[in-house]
Amino acid sequence: MTLHFQRFQTRLLVLLLLPLLGVLLAVYLAVERANSRSALALIERDLTIGIANFTAALDERNESLAIAGDALSGDFAFRQAWNTDQLTLLSAMDNLLGRLVSADFIAMVDARSGLLRADSRRGDLSDVEPEWRVLIDDAEALDREGEYPEAADALVLDGRPYHLTLLPLFTPDLGGWVTLGFELGPDFTALFKESVSADISVLFRAADGRWQVGGSTLPEALQPVLAASFTPQTGDSLLPLAGEDYITLSQPLSSSADIQVVLQRSLTAELAPARALRQRLLAIFAAGVLVLIAALLLVSRQVTRPLQWLTAGARRISSGDYGARVDLAQRDEVGQLATAFNSMASGLAEKERVRELLGKVVSPAIANELLQRPPELGGEEREVTVLFTDVRGFTTLCEGREPQQVLALLNEYFSVLTTVIEQHGGVVDKYIGDAVMALFGAPVLCEDAAGRAVQAALAMQAALADLNVRLAARGLLPLVTGIGINSDRVVVGNMGSQSRNNYTAIGDGVNLASRLEGLSKRYGAAIVVSDSTRQQAPEYLYLPLDLVRVKGKQQPVAIFEPLLPAHAATPALQTAVAAFHHFLDLWRQGQWQAAAAALEDYAGLAATEPRLAKDLTALYRQRLQQVAALPVGPWDGVSNFSDK
Repeated sequence: MTLHFQRFQTRLLVLLLLPLLGVLLAVYLAVERANSRSALALIERDLTIGIANFTAALDERNESLAIAGDALSGDFAFRQAWNTDQLTLLSAMDNLLGRLVSADFIAMVDARSGLLRADSRRGDLSDVEPEWRVLIDDAEALDREGEYPEAADALVLDGRPYHLTLLPLFTPDLGGWVTLGFELGPDFTALFKESVSADISVLFRAADGRWQVGGSTLPEALQPVLAASFTPQTGDSLLPLAGEDYITLSQPLSSSADIQVVLQRSLTAELAPARALRQRLLAIFAAGVLVLIAALLLVSRQVTRPLQWLTAGARRISSGDYGARVDLAQRDEVGQLATAFNSMASGLAEKERVRELLGKVVSPAIANELLQRPPELGGEEREVTVLFTDVRGFTTLCEGREPQQVLALLNEYFSVLTTVIEQHGGVVDKYIGDAVMALFGAPVLCEDAAGRAVQAALAMQAALADLNVRLAARGLLPLVTGIGINSDRVVVGNMGSQSRNNYTAIGDGVNLASRLEGLSKRYGAAIVVSDSTRQQAPEYLYLPLDLVRVKGKQQPVAIFEPLLPAHAATPALQTAVAAFHHFLDLWRQGQWQAAAAALEDYAGLAATEPRLAKDLTALYRQRLQQVAALPVGPWDGVSNFSDK
């Protein structure tokens, strides 16, 4: 059945069937949550009761052992055996064990020496300090306070968990200590399983710090899994064992918490009765979904196809085809959307033509900035890294060449440098003759602007070397450039007139970058950076060049040459750089003879390092000769330059 609607809004009413899906899902989730909460509450209640029953049973057994121990103190025959040899005492202890079904072993400790007299577990053991010395200390403390001296606790003996009850033996004075103990093992846990309505396990911390199972009613396959994943917690927790979820409640049995009783109940098994209800709910849920799908199919022929056409047109536009159009005869909301889509496509095509034209005049990043915001005169202060590069001896290079040849060479050179700058997140601000000014950190903000600029400068030198290979193949002379980089707060923005303006940066920091580019030739360095750039890009190895006062600045500036990433520097190169550091320190202190010796040391190290400019050594040799011939006067170690 085909439904014909005049308005798209009318067809959307069919989608009101969606609340049915929401209602069904809400009912299913509510029932599922109620079942889970009920199961959890039942398990938590049973585990809490189980812990209480277990503790009460343990206290009852301990009380029975205490009563038996008190009776033992009054037994005349046993007291007579106490004063005999070890074999007689062991025989009396074995006889007593036959009557104490709740104890697994008996041990006797001499009260005066504190040493073991006899232990039914190991008949040959005597005259050693017992492992339960802490219980004796607790009982003696009670005796000193005038209370009846007895103590009880759970301890690990011979790698197994035991519950011990310590009682005094009066003959008639306190002559010894009777220790009655029973193992917290499989027999013990099996005895309590029915009373706690859960699986019960006794875990103890072994000598290596790991948890081990002393006794458990869990299947044997799950016991090592429990020991490996157990962590004592306050309150119940969910613990998965072999793909099945268990609600777990633990409680320490020993004062040191190294022995724990763990009660567990399978949440999966507890939720089993709810599975049938879940299946019925899922059947109802599926039926509702089918009804909803059937209803949506009725309108898909009228709605889906036009939307698919619009989607296909949008994909063509996203791929750069701004000639995409969607022609619909409908006059409803979908038809109006198609008309708006076609208008949008025309507007995007026009904007792309403007962007392409603008991108050829200015950097793409600046073009995006101008297209996103109206070009208004004004600027803002921002931390920016400025890069200047210039071709050395370009005037000589142009002599005897046609203007078209010079322009073609410049365009090829600029294309190489611009590609490298933009690959490293920089923006070409302007071309000035054969010079390039680039910005890092404007108009697009970036935190590592200085590092990007230094990396771009090194890459520009590598790209220029490749270009020179191509130029040499054409019989042209190589291009040699100098690069200056400075990081500072400058003013960036649109500057010019109301009718024509340009996005650029101005300020003292820009001028300093230009001056540093001019100094690169004087120091024989391909790249010269200021100290502010070096501090913001510490990941590179720098060769210190000088402390200079350039034209237009009163404050001296430390300048450096970046050589390569610091992690790639060889020990020999690092040693050479350190040697020049030492020379500069002596130079700035005015110690000419020591500086001359240090300079020659550096020259020897730099001779085998291709990254270190040899002109630098010659420059400072000449300066040393000049200062040696001058009269002694004030010296601040600063080189002054009155021109660029």
